[in-house]
Amino acid sequence: MRSRTLGAELRNLRHSTGLQFGALVEALGVSPGWLSKLETGSRRTSALNVARLLGFYRVDTETFNYVMNLCHDLDAGNLIWSHGLGGVDEVPVLLRHEKAAREIFCYDVVGIPALAQSEDHMRAVFGRSAYLDADGVERCVTARKVRQEVLTSSRPLKCTFIVRELTLRHLGSDREAVWGQLMHLFWLGHTGKVNVRVIGRDVPSGYWDQFSFTLMRSFEFRPVVHIDVTPCSLFLDDPQETDVYAESARLLMGNAMGAEESQAFIGHLAGKVGASAELRH
Repeated sequence: MRSRTLGAELRNLRHSTGLQFGALVEALGVSPGWLSKLETGSRRTSALNVARLLGFYRVDTETFNYVMNLCHDLDAGNLIWSHGLGGVDEVPVLLRHEKAAREIFCYDVVGIPALAQSEDHMRAVFGRSAYLDADGVERCVTARKVRQEVLTSSRPLKCTFIVRELTLRHLGSDREAVWGQLMHLFWLGHTGKVNVRVIGRDVPSGYWDQFSFTLMRSFEFRPVVHIDVTPCSLFLDDPQETDVYAESARLLMGNAMGAEESQAFIGHLAGKVGASAELRH
């Protein structure tokens, strides 16, 4: 995971500088195969070689520190990334994999998956944090909205969100925000890109629904699992580990309502919340 992430970062940095592959190979005195394998993550290299490349790319200090951090430790099929002020929504590894994904599967045990949150709901969620002031909340909201742009981009993407009935019935914010979140899910389910599925409260729990996770598949990378364990993110791409989550995803889908039933249920809840709000006025 670490070497693939490093390779992808080095490739993107080369593209951003406009340096031609052949010219860089000649300047570095390396073979085309060496650089190609480094950029695809299929070979390791020394920190000195990475620093040398970053010198050619004229990167700033922040980028240098970020990339060099990827050189630490052995590549054991996983990567732990500490969150900064903007939280999970500013983790570059996550953003890169979501943008590259052709399939995204998200399941949250107790909440609405981040990519499926309405603006008012995410503001309410961030507002409950004891560590964020008003500016911090707005920074996190902005970062999450930017991250959600993958859902409206023109590239092909199949996205599945699994939410629990109990979550939808206890969103924990004012009625207008609750109504807005339910309508947001209802809208997403009709965009053609997103499949929103609901697990009923009468479904018995199993090992497959105990932990929140996101499974991403792309043409560029092996399947990657992201787990948000604030204040850090865990990324897995060892097939033995990602296969376990792929099986959990299959079981979650098998125990969820169908697509039409889920949409009808969400619409029903939204109607009840909306009617209740009108009565109060």
